[in-house]
Amino acid sequence: MTVTIDVWFDFICPYSLITRHVLAKALDGKDAAPAFHPFEVNPNCVEEAGEYPRGVWENSVRPLGAERGVHLAGPPGTPLRRARMALLGYRYAREHGAGARYTDLVFGAYFHHWQDISDPTVLAALAVEAGLDRAGFRAAIMSARYARAHQQSLAHARGPAQVTMVPVIVAGQRRIDGVPTAAELAGAVDEAIAASTVPAVPAGAGAGAGVWDMTTQAPPGMPLPAPVPKPHPQAGRAPLRGT
Repeated sequence: MTVTIDVWFDFICPYSLITRHVLAKALDGKDAAPAFHPFEVNPNCVEEAGEYPRGVWENSVRPLGAERGVHLAGPPGTPLRRARMALLGYRYAREHGAGARYTDLVFGAYFHHWQDISDPTVLAALAVEAGLDRAGFRAAIMSARYARAHQQSLAHARGPAQVTMVPVIVAGQRRIDGVPTAAELAGAVDEAIAASTVPAVPAGAGAGAGVWDMTTQAPPGMPLPAPVPKPHPQAGRAPLRGT
């Protein structure tokens, strides 16, 4: 049985991009698949999402990316654009079988080509490159239905899933808040795969029994994996605002 690895991300967070690369390596050749959940770090901003704190890119983002094998030349232009439209687009892309390709294109457009991913025209062009219908995509990201679904996902993440930052990874009973090392993530994935082959223990039979995998609504009485904060991005270094 393929194990699901849940990942919360935001398109304007470089740590989400770095984690995506680490995850791809950790899952290579393993019977596990990621389930990506959009998480808008600054959902209440009007048009813009602030800026990266001074020095964070040179002192944290770029070194951490290099350590994890991800090259990031420099920060996107300021002010940071809100990611809501791009996240709505991800929902549409995922529904049409192009979630992974669309995500790669959006991250690349923002962090490598410094494009404005709050612009529907930019996003529509990326959607077409991902193999999606331009008109259908534009209609989706402008629709009330997708906006409602996005708000419901945010409420679920901030409530039952206890997500307050990105990235967050849940693999079985292991939860990682922040960018994992390759070894740490591979170990968590291996544990989740091993646990999936063990017969399920009835709920209430002991600590950790029947832990929710976060892919569906949590049944009554099911415990959540407790957050295990990591230095984010590294001890003694300033975090990105809101991530």
